[in-house]
Amino acid sequence: MTQSRYLPTLALSAMALAVMTTACSKTESAIEPSPVTTTVGTEVDDSLMTTAVKTALLSEANLKSLDVMVETRKSEVQLSGFVDDQAQIALAESVTRGVAGVKAVDNRLVVKVGTSTIGNKIDDG
Repeated sequence: MTQSRYLPTLALSAMALAVMTTACSKTESAIEPSPVTTTVGTEVDDSLMTTAVKTALLSEANLKSLDVMVETRKSEVQLSGFVDDQAQIALAESVTRGVAGVKAVDNRLVVKVGTSTIGNKIDDG
């Protein structure tokens, strides 16, 4: 009689032990978070570099009126947007390479085609 009285308690204890053993048997790589690719310091440095590149581009008379986007990741600068001619693409890249700390430049600037504006396209559309 006493044996059947403790059987449910024994079964619950065995199940709890099985659950704990399974949960604790995960490999270390399964519980480790993925490695961080950037740090707060890197993000701050990239932000300061982006500002320095934008300032350098704006100080250049032939580039200051252009809409050039600048993004920086791990000291590699990406330029994107539209310019009037090929000379401005080369100048923007040269100015960017002249900024201290720039490791590489991904120049994705494109020469504008035609002189139509968004207003013209809407009116003509």
